[in-house]
Amino acid sequence: MQPLRLRIPNIDRVGLVHDISQVLAARHFNILTMEVEPNTVYLEIEAILPADKETIIAALKTVPQVIDAAEIDLMPHQVKAEQIKAVLASVGEGIVAIDHRGRVTHYNPAAEKIVRLPYYQVIGRPLAEISSGLPLLETLRTGAKYDNREIVLERTKSHYLASGRPILGEWGRIIGAVAVLKDISDVRELVYTVTGQMTFTFDEILYTSAAMRQVVTVAGTIARGDSTVLIRGETGTGKELFARAIHAASPRAGKVFVPLNCAAVPDTLLESELFGYEEGAFTGAAKGGKQGLFEFAHSGTLFLDEIGELSAHLQAKLLRVLQDGKVRRIGGTRENAVNVRILAATNRHLEDMIAKGSFREDLYYRLNVIPLFLPPLRERSEDIPLLADHFLKRFAAKLQKPVDAISETALAKLTAYHWPGNIRELENVIERAVNIVGDKIILASHIVLDHGRTPPPRGTDAPGRPLAETLAEVERDLLLQARKRHRTSRQLGAALGLSHTAVLKKLRKYGLAIDNNDDKKG
Repeated sequence: MQPLRLRIPNIDRVGLVHDISQVLAARHFNILTMEVEPNTVYLEIEAILPADKETIIAALKTVPQVIDAAEIDLMPHQVKAEQIKAVLASVGEGIVAIDHRGRVTHYNPAAEKIVRLPYYQVIGRPLAEISSGLPLLETLRTGAKYDNREIVLERTKSHYLASGRPILGEWGRIIGAVAVLKDISDVRELVYTVTGQMTFTFDEILYTSAAMRQVVTVAGTIARGDSTVLIRGETGTGKELFARAIHAASPRAGKVFVPLNCAAVPDTLLESELFGYEEGAFTGAAKGGKQGLFEFAHSGTLFLDEIGELSAHLQAKLLRVLQDGKVRRIGGTRENAVNVRILAATNRHLEDMIAKGSFREDLYYRLNVIPLFLPPLRERSEDIPLLADHFLKRFAAKLQKPVDAISETALAKLTAYHWPGNIRELENVIERAVNIVGDKIILASHIVLDHGRTPPPRGTDAPGRPLAETLAEVERDLLLQARKRHRTSRQLGAALGLSHTAVLKKLRKYGLAIDNNDDKKG
């Protein structure tokens, strides 16, 4: 039998609750709980027989000023408890609340998952028994708030961020405290999403050359594994893009990709960035300490660009992480296990550095598990037209310029260049050309390869370059572009507003041939 719960609406008067209690006492029924609200009394009575239920309800209705007596499923406090339970079960963050004695009163399923302790081992027990160092106990004692305090619970190896607040009763007295917990892996994913990390796949790598086809094929194969990759190549060959593509094609694609340029961060800061530090490790250290990039990249990929720039001290620490899979923060004694795939890159000749003693040989072999060599642009010149067209479209849209083509002479100039800066330099050259072009076609005169020299606007003379030479180049480029669309010299002449004879003379002048068979047929 279940307890009988009743809702009794009434017109309030002195002695009403006493009279209701007397009805039950006279029949020897025990009141388990009673809640009184304006014009409503709620009763929870011990389990009774169905026949007694009707008798009690009828008797309560005879009490003066009682309007009705109806059975309900739950008492008001039970309804509130169920609502709170449903809310706590629906949120993704962990919620832990304690009362004024430090005993756990609320512990939702998310907290159970984050802390890794079952509900029955936590609820109702003193929080100090779980861990004496939790900042929520300090909040209960002093009322101090805290935000995003990093906590590692040694007992369960759980790792999370916690924010705590005191629970205040009447007159501002502290009657408890509550903490919101966020699993550290969820925090990493949130940061990864909010910061809009650039994604890049092998499908986005532009090439037609056999050399690049082979590199992309090899990279796609090694991406499916978990071994360390050392990406070698000159500056500007796209090492970071390949690293991102490898990550995107790997089993870790859904996790974070963390890039770090080792040459861009001073050595004194690089150590704390990589390994993190404990609170008080040095002057200016953040309260609560800070996790390093190895910990932040846990379950994901850490890309260490310019790995050849690491100091001897950091080379030794990196080697330890690669060997043991554990990280010790600056000023700490605890070693945290990390599961990170390392992708490294360099444009330095590490073998020469090893011979000179500036790079550790044992670290080299730890990094060089799978070497991936990216060819320089001069060794894949057949890719230049495709890349140049890609950059042209990008910068034309960005700069809102009507340019939509690159002339044959401009492409020939691009292809003949040796590109010491590789793809990055090509990108800069095309952006520069789009900025200075005054028409829809980029000409050779717009391709500035020597630093500090800007060509004149189209149609003007330039120091050291006769006007006739510039006009001849423009005329030749126009003929080349028109020849792509018209098969015969007669069609070409009609399109350019020239006679058939004039077109043939100009074609012979610039050494351009055209099929005149159709002219003869016509």
